[in-house]
Amino acid sequence: MTLRRGIENPANRALPPSFAGMLASLPSPFAGMLASLPAPGAVLLASLLTGLPAPASAEDPGRQDPFRIQVQVEAVNLGVSVTDDRGRFVSGLAASDFAVFEDGVEQELTFFAAEAAPLTIIVLLDASLSMRASLDYVKEAAATFVDRLWEGDRAMIGEFNDRVRFSAEFTEDKHRLTSSILALRPLGPTALYDASIMALERLHFADGDRKALLVFTDGDDSRSMGFGSESSAGDAIEAARFTDSVVYAIGFEGNGSRVNKRFLRRLTGETGGQALFPERTGDLIGSFSRIEEDLHAQYRLAYVPRRGDRDGEWREIRVRIRDRDGLTARTRNGYYAIPTDER
Repeated sequence: MTLRRGIENPANRALPPSFAGMLASLPSPFAGMLASLPAPGAVLLASLLTGLPAPASAEDPGRQDPFRIQVQVEAVNLGVSVTDDRGRFVSGLAASDFAVFEDGVEQELTFFAAEAAPLTIIVLLDASLSMRASLDYVKEAAATFVDRLWEGDRAMIGEFNDRVRFSAEFTEDKHRLTSSILALRPLGPTALYDASIMALERLHFADGDRKALLVFTDGDDSRSMGFGSESSAGDAIEAARFTDSVVYAIGFEGNGSRVNKRFLRRLTGETGGQALFPERTGDLIGSFSRIEEDLHAQYRLAYVPRRGDRDGEWREIRVRIRDRDGLTARTRNGYYAIPTDER
């Protein structure tokens, strides 16, 4: 099914029969916002707010894995990367080393794990015409990335120019993933914003307790030139704020490329991810490797907010490491406290 001209529905699934009905079911602060968005962004945000499973109860932990991140469950779940002042990942920390704050109020951890859970990830690659000179290097780096995924990790390959396409399904089959990467052909303008939203939508409907999006591009959306996305940069960033996926980005600055650093930094920063900007093709494999290491070096934390009301407002999250100077903890910036009885 086509969501817009040139953008294919990544889930290949029917949309709800009444989009107006979905909007009507939302808390008022969100209904007005969604009504003003282009179709790709509005459909994603509405689905995130209305299509989630029933919330898990803290008294019934058997109903759902303790690390399943959802905006409507009572527990707030976080993936946290910790680095030292030289950017090296720090292992060996305990739950007592972490201080988690929501809107400035310290929270009590209810779950902690130092080991990584299996990952569900989309590798979203720019296949626009501007990629022609560097595409072979990108293919090599992306293929190396999927080859280094851990046992139990599942991935999907996405590509975008003025259209967004995805491989058939999430899979652990590295040969199939590599074949999808090698089949990329550069053509057309760049719909970066729409592609980001569509990939986040596909991740939303995917199974998995840890989800990530890795975006590679060598430029900016062609929207400013009258081509490219229907959605705006702000729509894509807001979509990232609503999802449970961590977003990473590689913006390649070689070959005279003009990468939209501001957009990529905001998109990734909202979710606790990271944006890298290599300048040489020889640095691409290292950039992909850095992100792979980050994904598998995260601590997993959860807490039940001390403030129990669900008023639809934004809750700011901050994490710091106790009594350890020079360490930085990186996680998502917050979440929307969507009422559980308004679905």
